[in-house]
Amino acid sequence: MPKAIFSIWWDDRLGPMVGRSYPETMTLKSEEAITIFMGHGVNQETDVGYSKIQSGLVISYMRPPSCIGVLVKEGENSAAIERNLRRLIPHINFDSDQWDKELEKAFGVLHDLMNETSGEELLLNPGVKQLIGDMMEKRIEAIKPKHVLRATVRYPEAYDALGSDDEEVARLLKDLEDEEVLESRTYGRRVECRQCGDADLTIELQCPNCSSKDIHKVYTVFCPKCSNQFHAVIVDDLAEVICLSCKQPVKVNELAVIDVEPLCNECGTASSDPKIVFKCATCDKQLKGADLLAGTGLAYYFKH
Repeated sequence: MPKAIFSIWWDDRLGPMVGRSYPETMTLKSEEAITIFMGHGVNQETDVGYSKIQSGLVISYMRPPSCIGVLVKEGENSAAIERNLRRLIPHINFDSDQWDKELEKAFGVLHDLMNETSGEELLLNPGVKQLIGDMMEKRIEAIKPKHVLRATVRYPEAYDALGSDDEEVARLLKDLEDEEVLESRTYGRRVECRQCGDADLTIELQCPNCSSKDIHKVYTVFCPKCSNQFHAVIVDDLAEVICLSCKQPVKVNELAVIDVEPLCNECGTASSDPKIVFKCATCDKQLKGADLLAGTGLAYYFKH
């Protein structure tokens, strides 16, 4: 079980500030708080960080400007600690004005979560029992991931037994692997930024002629009032447009979009085939082919 839990926060003038700890005898130094914050990247771009301080390994969760750190015992399963730290976060009131009590409660909840997701308590979970039974009886051959663009890994075969929370299902499958009930094997490829390791994507359109990002989308739309087609540039925060044929205002949610043609504001090129650029949503790195295939998907099998 973890040795201690800490709260620290970022002050724009003073930098990392040491908050509270539980047990209270396990305190942090200012330079250790800086080390923990740096574990989340220079711009605090990752939500979970790993840091080595004098008293051991700290796994931390960042919700700017606050950060919760867990001091791990030597030899403890750090991946299991991270999964349960993520489970713990919804139980923490980050707006609390009584952080002593909040951290004491969080430390207890973390211990409960660790117990519930390991050993006999994990295997007594009704959903887990159902899933293992289905796999033993070959009703489910393998729990295979279904990758979606947001980089959420889904295991649909496990939904009936473990629920539809994709992140929690993935954590439970890893818990079961730690208990040597399941084993993971490679399954397909997934997007993974080689710079920061994240998998969330943003898509950016660029002009195919000059690569400018300054692009308007020209829509060909159908007017429900006069049944004519017309062209309109629809930008953000627009509630209605004026039909060029009947001159009547039309709500944008009533428009039927027939076609879209990006128009470059830099060079004037109109093209229905813009350049599509994938970027990492966390560190903004433009993803290359290797990034789009860098991650390894995992399928889980019953370990005989």
